[in-house]
Amino acid sequence: MKKVLSIVAVAAMMLFVGKANAQLSIHAGYQDFSVTSKTPLGSDTDSKGGFYVGGSYNMEAGAGLAVAPGLYFAYVEDVMDLRVPILINYGISLNDVRLALFAGPQINFGVAGDGYKDDGLVAVNRFDLGVSFGAQLSFKNISVEGGYTVGMLNRWKDAPSDCSVNTNQIFFGVGYAL
Repeated sequence: MKKVLSIVAVAAMMLFVGKANAQLSIHAGYQDFSVTSKTPLGSDTDSKGGFYVGGSYNMEAGAGLAVAPGLYFAYVEDVMDLRVPILINYGISLNDVRLALFAGPQINFGVAGDGYKDDGLVAVNRFDLGVSFGAQLSFKNISVEGGYTVGMLNRWKDAPSDCSVNTNQIFFGVGYAL
């Protein structure tokens, strides 16, 4: 529980620190969550659809660059996660239209769900570190975005050396800058 509170506290501080031209945005959308299991007998991937909702705070650094930390709640079937991306984006603006590419690390923390229960065979770690990348197209205060997050850690607790469980996410959504 202390880890969750620490992550939320850091994300909250990042939302309130920045330059005067920083902008708070809310986002929501669809995500496809895939789990790939690898053993000596082969590999298997299972995908499920769900949604995410949350916010980010875009802090401009100049020359089209910005940093956007965020905090999101994600739900897929019976699994709930908190996600904290810290994305670097580069955008080009033309009047009210802005096209931006983004990339950066994302911390995932499993909050609840059957996917985190120890079934005696495989116990899944709640913590994951990923790398996110994608694009966003904005018109005035409304944006559409899409991207991909690659899970970098083996989420199988106490896995034998030749076994792993990794997660990835594809996401598409809309945002509104406040």
